[in-house]
Order: sequence, then structure tokens, then C-alpha cells
Amino acid sequence: MLKSSNINSVINEQLAAGQTASDQRNHLNSNKNSTSDHSTCWQGNNPDDLGGSLAAVQLSAGVLQIAEPPLDRVRSQLRELIGKQNKIYIDLSKEKYKLDCSEVAKLNDMMNDVKRYKEKLTRVKREMQGIYQRTKELKKRAANVAACKQRDYQRKLERQQHEESLIGGQKTQ
Repeated sequence: MLKSSNINSVINEQLAAGQTASDQRNHLNSNKNSTSDHSTCWQGNNPDDLGGSLAAVQLSAGVLQIAEPPLDRVRSQLRELIGKQNKIYIDLSKEKYKLDCSEVAKLNDMMNDVKRYKEKLTRVKREMQGIYQRTKELKKRAANVAACKQRDYQRKLERQQHEESLIGGQKTQ
């Protein structure tokens, strides 16, 4: 593939010389007849031996001029994009390594703390339930004791009243 600068120079030389497409074809045909050894091979050493017309050369140069700048721009954008992608990949790898090394240890410590605190919470909950049950029983006992004392006090009052009525009944006789 020829560079666009080489093609441009060939086109300019041909235009300056005033060659026409038919002149160029005649020149190529005469070169083919004079060199019988290389009649089927293209040497590629001389830009005049392209085997096409001036229009074909100009067309290929025009296509290259049109297509090459966007392709170069796309290539540079791709290089830039690949560079950024590699940088992001490296950064992510570093972060993963940091997470793997230091954060995993911290995470394990936190998980152990959670486990320990859960066990403490379960123990405290069990103790509170035990205290609640004992308090409930004690309140029940206190209510029974209060009821017993009330009955005892009531009986004592009745006995006292009975005794007083007996004593008061004996004095009147």
C-alpha cells in the first residue's frame, strides 16, 4: 500500500508533465513489450508502472485522503481508550487486592464481634426472662401472703370481737 504523500507526488508529477491517460497506457505498453522477462510481474519500483490510469491513481489518492484522517483519529481514540481501560483495570485490581488483604481481616473481626454480641444478647435475654419469671412468682407469693395476712387479721378481729362479746356478756349476767 502506498502512502498518501507518495501518491500525491506521483499525481503532481504526472499533472505537471501533462500526461494523459492514453499517453500513460502507451508508455506502459511499450515498457511491457520491451521487457519480455517481466511481462507478467509488477516490480513496484516505479510509480509509473502502477498499471492503471491517472484517474485510478487520483481516485485511490482521494479515497486515502478522505479515509486516512478519520482512521488516524479513530486509531488515536482507540489507543487512548485502551490506555484508560488498562488504567481502570489496574486500579480495580489494586482495590481488589486491598480489599482482599486488609478489608477481609476487618470484615472477619466485625463478623466475630457480631457473633460475640449476639451470644451476649441471647444470654441477657435469657437472664431477663428468668428474672421476669421469678418476679412473677414473687408477686404471686406476695399476693398470697397478703391474702393470708388479711385472713389472719380478719380471724383475729373476729376472735377478739367474739372474746369481747363473751366477756361483755359475762359482765352483764
